[in-house]
Amino acid sequence: MGLNWAEHSVEIEAPIETCYAAIIDYETFPSWQGAVVDTEVLDWDEEGRGKRVRLFIDAKVRKVDYTLDYRYDQPERIEWDFVEGNGINGADGHYLFEDLGNGRTRATYKLGLEVGIPLPGPVARRAHKSTLKGSVDDLKREAERRANSAPKPREPEATRPSDREAALAEKVGIRKPPPRRPAAPPVQEWSEPDGDHSLLELPAHVAGRAASASRQIAGAGMDVTRRAVGLGLRVPGAVLHRAGRLTGRGTNSDDYPG
Repeated sequence: MGLNWAEHSVEIEAPIETCYAAIIDYETFPSWQGAVVDTEVLDWDEEGRGKRVRLFIDAKVRKVDYTLDYRYDQPERIEWDFVEGNGINGADGHYLFEDLGNGRTRATYKLGLEVGIPLPGPVARRAHKSTLKGSVDDLKREAERRANSAPKPREPEATRPSDREAALAEKVGIRKPPPRRPAAPPVQEWSEPDGDHSLLELPAHVAGRAASASRQIAGAGMDVTRRAVGLGLRVPGAVLHRAGRLTGRGTNSDDYPG
């Protein structure tokens, strides 16, 4: 009877990597591929991709299952060979992805299928094309869903005019001088008219000057006192001497100091 070939293409609003990742995610097929009832990954390749996969399909007329052996040319091509099947005698084909740019991809699904039950040719071809188109349309919806739910990359912040000027100046060899730091206030040193003194010497110096000033003040006070006492003694003597002259009584200067 031989393989009945069909092909269908569709443009997908999703990056090629997203489309590729969806079509090799076999274990999720039952959740978004309408014709797939269940899947089972029997073997994995060295990169962790499904190598041998069994698919359980609702073919409308009856439920069938078959096992495929996959080969990869990431991310542009996926192809397979038929291993065995129940209700299917052969299923070979491939998926091709073409990067259209701007996050868009063209996906082409080509499948050669030989069913294991007798069906009129036109009925078999219509069923085959319908299943093929449904599979590609399901891929389109899933890939676009994944693309829309993926986190968006952060856009760079707008460059300020000062940043652009600095970048241009550096490009032509003009370097912006580093910012000037404010000068630290000068340290004021303690000094006396008769010399400089360190901070450690200052307390002793001040104490010494205070003691000296105290002694000077005390000495001055005693001198004033002595002068006052001497003056007090001289004043009475002068008065007596003056009185003696007035009264005719002589006075001896030795009797009165001063």
